[in-house]
Amino acid sequence: MRKQWLHVLAPLILLGLVLTLHYRFPQFIQNLRMQAFDIYQRVEPRPYTPVPVLIVDIDDSSLHKLGQWPWPRTRMADLIDRLDGAGASVIGLDIILAEPDRTSPVNVLPLWAPTPEVEKLRESVQLLPDHDNILAAAISNARVVDGFALTQQTAPQLPPQSAEIAINGPDPGPFLPTFTGSIVNLNSIGSNTQGSGAFNFLPEADGVSRRVPLILKLGDKILPSFAAEVLRVAQGADSYEVRVSGDQKDSGYGVEAGIQEIRIGSLTVPTDGQGRMWLYYTTQDAPRRVPAWRLLQSDFDTSVITGSIVLIGTSAIGLKDRVVTPLNATTPGVEVHASIIEQVLLGKYLYRPGWVEAIELLYLSALSIILIFLLPRLGALGCFLVGGASVAVALGSSWYSFVEYGWLFDPVFPSLGILVIYIAGTLINYARSEVEKRRVKHAFAHYLAPEVVERLVADPGLLTLGGEKREMTFLFTDIANFTSLTENIEPSLLVRTLNEYLEGACSVVFKHGGTIDKIVGDALHVMFNAPSDQPDHAARAVRCALELDDFCSEYQSQQNEQAIDLGETRIGVNTGFAVVGNFGGFQRFDYTAHGDAINTAARLESANKQLGTRICISENTARHVEGVTMRPVGRLVLKGKSNGLLIFEPTLSHSDGYSPKEAYAHAYTAMDGLEPQATQLFSKLAQDYPNDGLVQFHAARLLNGEAGSTIVMTSK
Repeated sequence: MRKQWLHVLAPLILLGLVLTLHYRFPQFIQNLRMQAFDIYQRVEPRPYTPVPVLIVDIDDSSLHKLGQWPWPRTRMADLIDRLDGAGASVIGLDIILAEPDRTSPVNVLPLWAPTPEVEKLRESVQLLPDHDNILAAAISNARVVDGFALTQQTAPQLPPQSAEIAINGPDPGPFLPTFTGSIVNLNSIGSNTQGSGAFNFLPEADGVSRRVPLILKLGDKILPSFAAEVLRVAQGADSYEVRVSGDQKDSGYGVEAGIQEIRIGSLTVPTDGQGRMWLYYTTQDAPRRVPAWRLLQSDFDTSVITGSIVLIGTSAIGLKDRVVTPLNATTPGVEVHASIIEQVLLGKYLYRPGWVEAIELLYLSALSIILIFLLPRLGALGCFLVGGASVAVALGSSWYSFVEYGWLFDPVFPSLGILVIYIAGTLINYARSEVEKRRVKHAFAHYLAPEVVERLVADPGLLTLGGEKREMTFLFTDIANFTSLTENIEPSLLVRTLNEYLEGACSVVFKHGGTIDKIVGDALHVMFNAPSDQPDHAARAVRCALELDDFCSEYQSQQNEQAIDLGETRIGVNTGFAVVGNFGGFQRFDYTAHGDAINTAARLESANKQLGTRICISENTARHVEGVTMRPVGRLVLKGKSNGLLIFEPTLSHSDGYSPKEAYAHAYTAMDGLEPQATQLFSKLAQDYPNDGLVQFHAARLLNGEAGSTIVMTSK
């Protein structure tokens, strides 16, 4: 039972570990998820749709034409006047001017050498207008929004706040990123703007900006972002509304605790729980940028400015206002602000609902459990198809949701989880299969030689239905008078005796590489040269027969000493062609051989009883064997045959009273040549060697008037 449930319990435990990984190491899972969402944006970026959003870009060409940064504040004032005069809806200043302009007359004068000429100019220079005041005046005459950078420094310099933030629900403060300090514009500049917001993007752990906060927290004060303020001022709105659901202790799978959306004037922006908006980027070649130097040219067509939200920022490499996005590692920060504003105006949002994580985990769990229970039934390939389809559904539905609805469903974690469960289940099934294979191999080792088992394991194709014709050697054994033994012995003793006999006999067969075709009662049907190729199959069979005779004779003696009347074992060996393979039906088949050579081997085993021998080897086998002493038996005409088959008997180590080789050969030659003295020669040998069964057989037949070496068998 434990083995049966191992393939279920182990993957279930692994599924629990996968879910624990999701809970214990959320950042790891988050990184995988974000990479997938990045790929979606790279494959399908947001198509650029013309909206009244324009970037006045202080790019490298503008620095080359108008001078290095920082520019005099008077030039910045010219830009703002030009934009305001052209009818800009709102001007967003994506620049922090935290220090006085060094080019202002009062700031330049101390840098000059204190000469009399300079002293004469001092009073006149001090009467000249300050550049920062000129910029402040330009800002006060236009609808300008500036920004600040929140930091973790102490003693914050609080930026001005122009709008109220209404809270609908619990306090959003615990969900917001919190800072302790800020870097703001000069008071003369910041106090004259229509709004002020934070520039901070707060990239993810890998440095990529995918979500930007629309509100942040400085100390205990909630402040809007730069893009949010631009949108508010463009609408002429004077407040925000933040809708909050639940509090931190309510957070969990499927619970949308935290900030749900932020209303900016008439525009409602869905956010995540921390008040962040997902960014959906366009490519950087979108026609939304105008070089700053072109705007200051007299021939510039200002009609593109009218009614537009204009952001003044920089893409100059040296000014280092760069952000890493899913589409580009060096995106100008002002592009990100413009993208936020465009998305809100178009209502084109990316959104990851709070309940989607519960759906992902439910999908992973359900599919994993289905795979766990299907693996033992469908196997690796079937479950690969099911698992592959599950992963395809996760990827397809995630992609479809992204393209059609802007929903961000994570395809990675459910897919990886399913893959892990599939691999684990497959490995367990593989391990169980290997254990089963070893068990079957061990079981087959009781029937086949180890090398044959190895070949069948290595090449299961050998177990397919079909056969082939090949030359083989067959060995048959049988115990004399075994039937009468079974009638006169206790069943339990018979079983023990027979099992011990077969155990020893099979071990001898396997030692010589034989394949046990069948065990019928006490009889063994053995074949050589199948299924493994054995070029020396005839010699193997003869050596096997000799060792079998040694074992069987010894075992017979042991049993006779215990008053068990076990007879001698008779063996027949023949070589010839046969058809060998798997015969039967697809539900049950038998690896065996068919052919006349098999029948001949069986009849040779049976002939031993009539001939007085224990082993009969056909001429077909004997001609392939060297190093084994044999003597001719005669030409046997088996029942149903017309031609005689020359048979040999090997010299056996457990046969006392054998006649001398030379004497037997002389007598046999005389018999084979139909010489009259053959009868006398065999009679003399029979008298001198009464235990030589073959000699006794020939002496008797010759005395009965038979002649020659041809012997007609009367039994099967």
